[in-house]
Amino acid sequence: MLVLSIGLISLMSQPIQASSHSSADELVDDIIIDVIDQAFEKAKREVLENVGVNTQVRGYSTETTHTPMPESASDETRRELQLLGEEHDRKIYKLEEELHRKLHKARDEFEREARKEDKPDKIREKRRKLEKKVEEVYRKFDEKIGDANRKYDKKRSKILSKS
Repeated sequence: MLVLSIGLISLMSQPIQASSHSSADELVDDIIIDVIDQAFEKAKREVLENVGVNTQVRGYSTETTHTPMPESASDETRRELQLLGEEHDRKIYKLEEELHRKLHKARDEFEREARKEDKPDKIREKRRKLEKKVEEVYRKFDEKIGDANRKYDKKRSKILSKS
């Protein structure tokens, strides 16, 4: 009878451990949604703000005023501005892809490490590390977008000064 009782106790304790691991998995999943998915959404908004601008009307940088293209601009100038805009959009999309790769890498690393843990405090500690990593990756992405915008505006001004 004692053996049967010990067996029942050990069987009953297994679901409890599994459910606590399940809650740890839920915490990990919630963190991924909260940190990584929000970074993806923020990047998507940033990209939408920085592609598809009518290059004949304005540039990208918010720090300067943009001279619209003169109505008398040549076809060559219009074509150059069109190509410049397309080049800029490709650059921004490439930066977005780079950001996605880095965020996926951070997510995978966090998930791998956090799923080893069963204590919520340890998982939250890993979350803070993930947040710092994501902030740094996003800061660099934002910086590169700003650089691309400034280069674009400089090239745009040069093209317009020739016409």
